[in-house]
Amino acid sequence: MTLRQFHDAARAFVLSLELARHDRWTRARVLRHQQRQLNRLVRHAVARSAFYRDLYRGVPLEGDVRLAGLPVIDKRRMMADFDRVVTDPRLKRAELEAHLKGLDRDDYYLGEYRVLMTAGTSGLRGIFVFSRREWSVELANAIRWHGFMGVRPRLFGRTRISAIGADRPAHVSARLTESGDVGAFAFQRLPATLPFDRLVAAINGFQPQVLLSYPSVAALLAIAQLEGRLAIHPRAISTHSERLSPEMARRIERAWGTRPFDHYGLTEISTVGVECDRHRGLHLLDDLFIAEIVDQDYRPVAPGRMGTRLLLTGLYNHTQPLIRYEVSDMLTMASEACPCGRPFPLIAEVGGRSEETVELVGQDGRPVSIPPAVLAAMIEELEEVAEFRVGAAAGLLRLDIVPTAAAARERLAARVRERLERRLVALGARPPRIDVALHERLERSGARMGKLGQIERLSGPGVLAPADDRLGSAR
Repeated sequence: MTLRQFHDAARAFVLSLELARHDRWTRARVLRHQQRQLNRLVRHAVARSAFYRDLYRGVPLEGDVRLAGLPVIDKRRMMADFDRVVTDPRLKRAELEAHLKGLDRDDYYLGEYRVLMTAGTSGLRGIFVFSRREWSVELANAIRWHGFMGVRPRLFGRTRISAIGADRPAHVSARLTESGDVGAFAFQRLPATLPFDRLVAAINGFQPQVLLSYPSVAALLAIAQLEGRLAIHPRAISTHSERLSPEMARRIERAWGTRPFDHYGLTEISTVGVECDRHRGLHLLDDLFIAEIVDQDYRPVAPGRMGTRLLLTGLYNHTQPLIRYEVSDMLTMASEACPCGRPFPLIAEVGGRSEETVELVGQDGRPVSIPPAVLAAMIEELEEVAEFRVGAAAGLLRLDIVPTAAAARERLAARVRERLERRLVALGARPPRIDVALHERLERSGARMGKLGQIERLSGPGVLAPADDRLGSAR
């Protein structure tokens, strides 16, 4: 670690203390803070970004900025006009792409920027740039996330943390641990693409006090712990980067006697929501951003109803401003505040990405939308399923399943198929053909940063017509 990196990490620790004080703010104070930071961000963007200067031409920006009056942008538009979006004219997309190809660990670009990329699982890869101070805010927010789990820097000894995530430093899950491996925290960085037996051996050897993992990997590790192949005793477990299902959470709690803390983040803003020890939902840490949960027509969605889009406005990244930036995540806000007393609203449910929604023909002939979380829950309720992937194509749902060691394999395929058919009928859909294949393991692609990708569309969008023949058999 260089002196410059150490300085960034030290500044992050100081900033984390300031963020922790925000936990005691009132909701009204958070909203006032949001408005001040929004005013500052928008005026900076108009002054320094040719993209935003053109986008907001004719939009009144005197006094307090009215966020709802600003246009929505998305990743495709931002990447297409990247060189005009950023506020430092030295930042060019082509040159950043070259930097990412040669990235080694925690390298700076031009001595002052960190550059990240998304996995491109939504169909378009994104590039995101943070100045040194902006990255210190990212690190500080990660330290605050650890504090929500009761994991705080200690005077003596480094807390051992096994972090399972992406296999390259261009992805946020790897870069945060690389930058934060200093002082009070000692990170064991493990790629989710590592063969599972090697992953188990490495964690056994490290004996972490904290486990940070993709939930699909954590659930497999929980099975290994219950079977005696893994023998660790973490005092805190947090999952990230994928949806944590209720069954995954139950499996983790059975293995280690502690309930996992869920985390919701993006490459653009690495820590968006975190659970506290009340486990009532994910706190939106919106002293650092503004989140709008909206429907497909960009109208605000009331608490208790699932939105189809998230509009994010980051309040601290002035290098690459994100203002009403569209993310396809489907979120439901809780109707009540958390009893912990923090001033941050709660996400009650993360329903997956809207492009993963499966459209089936209903029993009345009209389309029936099955959100990804609902489809996944139909399969996860079977304890014999260790992990799975669903592929959706015209007239077909293809299920790839890894059984637990104790599963009765000869009946499992039929049970999954029958359960899924019943649930789809109960939701008013006419089931398509359902094929089930059993596997020893599911490959995790480095191109997806090791994420499992439980719901995948095998063909373009559209309604999946029901099969004319009988349900497919296991292959």
